[in-house]
Amino acid sequence: MKFAVLLVTVVLGGVSAVPQQAPPSLEDIGRIPNGEMYALECLLTSGLKIDSLKALQTGDIAVNGDQVKCLVKCFFEKAGFMDGNGKLQEEVIVRQLGQMMPQDQVQTLIQNCNVQGTDACDTAYKATECYFKNKAGLF
Repeated sequence: MKFAVLLVTVVLGGVSAVPQQAPPSLEDIGRIPNGEMYALECLLTSGLKIDSLKALQTGDIAVNGDQVKCLVKCFFEKAGFMDGNGKLQEEVIVRQLGQMMPQDQVQTLIQNCNVQGTDACDTAYKATECYFKNKAGLF
């Protein structure tokens, strides 16, 4: 279970839009239906080791870069944030994030992070990177 907790925390980052908010927790991740299970499934299918996931927090994906990107895509697809064609599903993202942060902040995030990568894995990763840069946490 510790393994899943760490994975979910790394993959999803937690909600930290305001400095005074609590650090990431499973309670936050629990708001995404099956989020913990999806994250664990994606790690297992990716072939990555838990240590390589630190790249998601630091943005250093030189090692296992494509695998890390595709792990994020896997989670996005399972959570409904991305369809099978690699298109971000704004309505689902708005609905899920709206449970964790104010709607105006969610709308700003959606506007700022409507990105397109070279493939579905790259798109999922770029969206995640944008969410971190915009202090949204979660991914």
